[in-house]
Amino acid sequence: MFKFSSTPKTIEREIGSTEGSIVGWSFERPIPFKVSMFNIGKAVMTEEKDIYKCGQWAYSPAGIPTCILTGKIAANKAIKGFR
Repeated sequence: MFKFSSTPKTIEREIGSTEGSIVGWSFERPIPFKVSMFNIGKAVMTEEKDIYKCGQWAYSPAGIPTCILTGKIAANKAIKGFR
């Protein structure tokens, strides 16, 4: 009934990601920290109390799924801090 398609240029325009990137860092150099999906909950933590980070570049593998997941984790931690 409906159809949706996009290109890297669509992603660049809609998300603002450089050259349409949806997966984050290039694999040409080592990723700047240890990669493990078990540590993604720690990726939102900062040195400041009650300040969390999230988004495409908060963790590797980076990209839109990481953006969504770290956003949810950070929101949950922030909400928990108000209870």
